[in-house]
Amino acid sequence: MVQAYLYIQQERFGKRIQVVWQLEAETNVLIPSLTIQPLIENALKHGILKRSEGGTIHIRMINVDTHLEITVADNGVGMDEEQLAKLLQPKERSSSSIGLINTHRRLQHHYGQGLRITSKLHEGTSVSFVVVAKTPLDALPLDKY
Repeated sequence: MVQAYLYIQQERFGKRIQVVWQLEAETNVLIPSLTIQPLIENALKHGILKRSEGGTIHIRMINVDTHLEITVADNGVGMDEEQLAKLLQPKERSSSSIGLINTHRRLQHHYGQGLRITSKLHEGTSVSFVVVAKTPLDALPLDKY
């Protein structure tokens, strides 16, 4: 689903969107649906497409001990400290951040921790989360997402 979405956006915006995949995960892990795509949508809409020249989205999945770490980073416009502090606060959210907040809450519910977000104004944003492998042998391969 993520690959199809990115393909459509690259066809739409051409060279303004570059994607770098770094898939170093060897374990098959179930990734909750609609966790990665909202992060990529935000990186496009609020990050790289706000720059006239566009930018690059890095999608990274690596094994770390008993979990999979997934990161979506961009070199877009970034956010200042104030914007970053308000991002996951329910009272301060805008309708455009609802997908991010829902993803954060679902991850907290399933894994006890949500999204980790870092950003620097004019440099970009990085959003990461972990997925704990409960039973790797019966999970779906990463390429199904």
